[in-house]
Amino acid sequence: MKNFKFIIILFFIGLSSIFAQQKKFITYKVLQGETIQSISKSLSITPYDLLKLNPDVRDNVKVNDLIIIPNKDYNPKKDIENSDLSNIGAKDIIVDNFIYHEVLKRETLYSLLKKFEVSIDKLNSLNPLLINDGLKEGQILKIPLKINEIQIFEKEKLTQPYLVKAKETKFSIAKNFGISIAYLEELNPFVKQKGLQFDDVILVPNKVIESSELKTHKIEKQETLFSLSNKFGISKEELIEANPQLEEGVIAGVLIKIPSVDDGENKYFIDKNIEGVHMNIAMMLPFKSKRDSLDFENDRLLNISTDYYFGALQAIDSLKNQGLSIYMKVYDTENSEYISKKLSAKSEFENYDVVIGPLFLKNVKAVSESLIQREVMVISPISTKDHSKITNKNLVQETVSNENLAFEMLQFIKSNYTNQKLIIVAGEKELDSYVNNQIFKEIRLLDTTNQVTVLKPAKGYIKPSIFKGSMSEDIENWVFILGNDETFLRDVFNNLGVLPEENKITVFSFEKGKNYDKIDNNFLARVNFHYPSSSFLNRNSKAYSNFRSSYKKTYYANPSKYAVEGFDITYDILMRLSVNNDLINQGASQRIATKYNFIENSSGGIINQSVFIVKYKELTLKIVE
Repeated sequence: MKNFKFIIILFFIGLSSIFAQQKKFITYKVLQGETIQSISKSLSITPYDLLKLNPDVRDNVKVNDLIIIPNKDYNPKKDIENSDLSNIGAKDIIVDNFIYHEVLKRETLYSLLKKFEVSIDKLNSLNPLLINDGLKEGQILKIPLKINEIQIFEKEKLTQPYLVKAKETKFSIAKNFGISIAYLEELNPFVKQKGLQFDDVILVPNKVIESSELKTHKIEKQETLFSLSNKFGISKEELIEANPQLEEGVIAGVLIKIPSVDDGENKYFIDKNIEGVHMNIAMMLPFKSKRDSLDFENDRLLNISTDYYFGALQAIDSLKNQGLSIYMKVYDTENSEYISKKLSAKSEFENYDVVIGPLFLKNVKAVSESLIQREVMVISPISTKDHSKITNKNLVQETVSNENLAFEMLQFIKSNYTNQKLIIVAGEKELDSYVNNQIFKEIRLLDTTNQVTVLKPAKGYIKPSIFKGSMSEDIENWVFILGNDETFLRDVFNNLGVLPEENKITVFSFEKGKNYDKIDNNFLARVNFHYPSSSFLNRNSKAYSNFRSSYKKTYYANPSKYAVEGFDITYDILMRLSVNNDLINQGASQRIATKYNFIENSSGGIINQSVFIVKYKELTLKIVE
């Protein structure tokens, strides 16, 4: 009992100690009248060093701005994140850089010395009772926490601080810096423990890493550049390119990045033999079948649900023909959050391998929360809204979110930028949007000369002379549209579409809402219009031709885009789950109109990240990437 109380006391002390750990960088809120010069002077650093920590600050700071500053009280040897915590047990408590360890049954003095890499003299000096009483089960030992100085050196050399902004997630930050969520958590262990919070200062790589399939490896004793090259099947040159510090030698304990090997293995998901596999499926769609009559002429939701269902049935027939045994039951959610939750709470849902639907986020959330304690995969088929606030590791968002579409478009722009003239055209209130505001900042950072032109409507429109005066005749003009209002879009394209041909123009949008369908296609083609899309249907493809033929024979009509989605999503997810439940490591696949490549999102769920970059070329649509 005495030891138990001691552990409890240490636990609370340990909590306060951990939360009080000093970091190398902290945040600072700018006061009235302060400038970069005055702040840097008070910190005894140069304005250059302060701006280097805050690349988003272009000119000067404003009152209440949040910036990153060095922490003058920082001591790297007191930063628990630089410690080797691999041997810390569930009952161990860390206080002031010491481990308080409760001796377990069968533990010996030798095993403890080896486990915690401490000398017998040091252990005896910290625990005088050991000399007289010896080692006893339940005894509390004070052991020094091992500081990984190599890890400190590596982080100093390869990382930079980053201030987490509102609504940013582990997923969005990892994607922005071209690293995996796992590597982001390796750099910032507290992120894995307590999650990511607005205003956190975290470590990110000094430069964007190209491979999104990045793995990490902690160098073991006696490993060499040659053995690492053989172990991971990549050249020594590729290892050094990803880890420049390896030129100075291979040091045990250092965490290095392993570039993905483009050998085709695990890159693509290949359909397997599924003969003899059995699956139980629930499909939840908003048919509203309890109404007195069904109005297919005017009820858009009814048409979407029916077309999706018919497409899904085509997929199920195809899979059955390949030997998959399927039991499926269809539930009408009536597009109700209450009914969705009530249905999914039924005991029969324990027997399902996968639930496809509901269609809309509020109902998906209700079903996901109802099934969170059951090992049932929940498929959100068509919603493009952010699912990261729903905590369920078995929730799969099949359609790429609007935020991810915008992000992938931004990545495409950044990777293809070669000093073009940059022009941002933003609607009157568009920069109030978090996503658009982030895009705006990223584009401005592309041009290091700070010559990005920003155009905004005045009294509802932008004068043609302003468009013309903003264009360069010497280099290509890249125009970025931030806005989806119909009047705004018509104004922009009516002006850009009639500019002289000597003005070479490429227009980028970060979403293609329905209002773009009202723009003259000649104007879209004239300005080389690019946009991101979660799907791309090639009506001349053999896959679509076969699907359309089968669909038309069954339902006496051509398939809509929702019928194609119903087929693609149902076929892909059932084929994958027939192989195994590990969607994330199965690789990429492409069906009739959609690509699938799954990753973990910030809340532990699963999302599809495959995006098409599409452009207009001579009045036809082409895939760029």
